[in-house]
Amino acid sequence: MRFFLGASSLCLLGALGCGGGETPAPPFFDVTGKIVDVHLTDGGEVTNVRDPGQFEIAAVVLDADGAEQEFLAEVAEDGSFVIRDVPEGPYDLRFIELFGTGTRPPRFVMNAPRTVDLGRVFVGRPDADPITLDATELEVTFDGLSPWGEGSSLEIFSLGAGTMGTLEPATMLPAMDTTELTNHRFLTSGLTVPNIIAGGAGDQAYFTQMVGTTGLSTPYRAVRKGLGPTSFTLAEGATTPVQGSFVDAPTKKLAVSFDDAAFGALAESVHPEATIAGKDVRIGVEPGGLEKTSVSPTPDLLLFSGLPNAQPPAELVYGNPFPAEWAEVAAVQVSYAVTHVAPTGVPKTTAVAVGRTGPASSFSGAIAPTLGPPLDVRVNGEPAYAERLGIGKTPTVTWSAPSLGKAAAYVITLRRLDPGGALTRTMASFSTRDTTFRIPDGLLDVGYYYYLRIGVREEFDSAAPLKVQAKRVYAEAITGVLSP
Repeated sequence: MRFFLGASSLCLLGALGCGGGETPAPPFFDVTGKIVDVHLTDGGEVTNVRDPGQFEIAAVVLDADGAEQEFLAEVAEDGSFVIRDVPEGPYDLRFIELFGTGTRPPRFVMNAPRTVDLGRVFVGRPDADPITLDATELEVTFDGLSPWGEGSSLEIFSLGAGTMGTLEPATMLPAMDTTELTNHRFLTSGLTVPNIIAGGAGDQAYFTQMVGTTGLSTPYRAVRKGLGPTSFTLAEGATTPVQGSFVDAPTKKLAVSFDDAAFGALAESVHPEATIAGKDVRIGVEPGGLEKTSVSPTPDLLLFSGLPNAQPPAELVYGNPFPAEWAEVAAVQVSYAVTHVAPTGVPKTTAVAVGRTGPASSFSGAIAPTLGPPLDVRVNGEPAYAERLGIGKTPTVTWSAPSLGKAAAYVITLRRLDPGGALTRTMASFSTRDTTFRIPDGLLDVGYYYYLRIGVREEFDSAAPLKVQAKRVYAEAITGVLSP
């Protein structure tokens, strides 16, 4: 599949001589970069260079006739890459990587710089093995738990293995009000990241107990107890015993509320039919600190999800049993719901969000949005909030800057609706500082239905587009159903 992304027309590959009134060819320059990942482990940071055959990196420009010219990168064994002889002027970077038996959706960076870092930060050893057998279980004997009740769960996290998630009981739930478990078996194959914890490789593990609040009109879940770090080796396909005593996690507090009027005023900018679907507060930890935020799932300390008219309790209380150098990062957002109905008649509700993330210590009091969604989204010059059929395979999408805040960049996600109402599929994502772009040929197919999510970012580094920043401000708009 070949894509075109750029909006600028370049004169390429012209005659080297300039006589006879011919337009001279522009100078040619290489695009250089690296694709080296950093993995955070119990033993420190580890750099990892994956097989160059797992990626396709290309520069895309237009020739003098408006035809696409594609220049493929040469990726070296050390993770460096070069795209040779790319004409002077704007170009667009396309990045595709293998995933499982296929590929991830292509990512585009429009008007990319000439030097690009495509590395990311991950949690866990590069050589950590996934759990492949459902019979891989933990048999725990724990005491010191908070009385088990509604909303209680056991969580596990291993920095070395990257293992993370909720432990689901293999047979029955723990008894209500119990404070200890004896030879209680839990499944591991259903974890968010089900990797094998290997004590021999230096892996350590933390266990935390999330506890649900009671007696509140707006309940939440938070860590109260912790155990670890402890070391063991998880035997795949077998039952591994683990013993220990939970202790109280150091107590922290967060006092925030939502400025309902301010968030409500943005609903129409999200979509004319958008309604507020809920409010969320999350606090988690980042083992790499604020400067090395990972793309991997990391442990939760607090989870609050409220209905549109709800407010969090005056004080959210949680515990943090993890090392002090691990950063506490909070996310506070409001979700907006839009229902798409394709011509098949099957409805599908989609949620987008307005919010921000940052150090937990930076949140207090009434939280109001500081960045709004893009405005006046159009496809081929027509408003894009209603159903638009027959838009063609390479439509032009435009929008205006938000009325609230300053946009550093826009991230556009092309999603394809399932005719039967099942999960939607991401077809591609694009990042740009402009307010217009053309969907590349080869992404829209006749007979299918799509929509666009157009997100605004207050910060974006096009020289390191895959890096995640701990402090982010975001807002999204969503189109109606689109079809070529």
